[in-house]
Amino acid sequence: MKTGNEAESGEKVIPGGKISVISEHVKRYLILYTLLSVAIAIPVGYYSREFTAANEGLLSDLVIFFAILTIYPSMIQLKTEGFVKELRSWKPIVASLIYIFALSPLFAFILAPSIGNSQVDSGFIIANVVPASSASLGYVLIAGGSIELATALAIVSIVIAIPMIPALLSIYDSRMSTAIPLDPIMFSVLYILVAPLIVGQLTRYVLLKRKGPDFVNRSSKKYLSLATMLSMFALIFVLVDKESSVIIARPEIVGYLIGYQSLIIVGVLLLSIIVSRIMHLSYEDHQAVAFISVTKNQSIAAAIAVLALTPTAALAPAVIPMIQPILAITYIHLEKSVKRVFVYKSSRGIENER
Repeated sequence: MKTGNEAESGEKVIPGGKISVISEHVKRYLILYTLLSVAIAIPVGYYSREFTAANEGLLSDLVIFFAILTIYPSMIQLKTEGFVKELRSWKPIVASLIYIFALSPLFAFILAPSIGNSQVDSGFIIANVVPASSASLGYVLIAGGSIELATALAIVSIVIAIPMIPALLSIYDSRMSTAIPLDPIMFSVLYILVAPLIVGQLTRYVLLKRKGPDFVNRSSKKYLSLATMLSMFALIFVLVDKESSVIIARPEIVGYLIGYQSLIIVGVLLLSIIVSRIMHLSYEDHQAVAFISVTKNQSIAAAIAVLALTPTAALAPAVIPMIQPILAITYIHLEKSVKRVFVYKSSRGIENER
């Protein structure tokens, strides 16, 4: 039986009204809006390069601001009890750490020498030994993955990164490990996780008191997902705008960096699907592992490259944020196909997502 506007128009009414419609529209065309952000940012950044050069500090602050806005909505969805429980989920944690600190660096070690510039090569290595990116939790939220597991993986990977980054860089080139600054790693813990986590959990507490658990855990998702996507577009725009002059001035090296990083991301994603399927992880857990493992924190990488090497070494961490979100969002668009991989048969022969 149809009621109200549905009966009059004959059209299906989408629960949640206009926000749901907008959120679904943006998610459906997420890759197009992402590419549009990049396409606009390159000419804008190039023709305003003098402003960019004079205001590097401001733009860096904007990157941090939009990174926090990207993570904040997922922290409202985070259930503390679930997060504590996921810290004991050793199988996905071990798998993610292997992808982050073994597989990605291995690929980078193999590909880096062919770039042809020793400083850029070293920067490419640094870009692939750092932990999760600031947008990782936002991707997990949009893809419907487990925020609790993703947060646990992000925290563990950052802790492990403190000894692993100098060790991995030493394997590639012993000279690179002598001046690794820990400040960027510790600072990223504060602005990537701690600040959004505290504010997000305070917001969750207030909403639970005023709106109830049904709103927080279900109805609010459309608002939070839309806020995450809009913040992500802004973050991508600023990241590309900052480096547009370099992108245009050095297209050959930029092409190598984008191509090689794409190979690493796609390779790790494909392997993670296979391994997660073998491990019988749920779709939600797999998405947490996948996004935390393949999206790297290039802010940390850039700081390490500049402080431990030279500004030229920061080219890779500057360029990679241009392709990283595009591939991550392309993967989100494969949601239905990926979900079909993670449907398992129960003992009664009924298919269920575990």
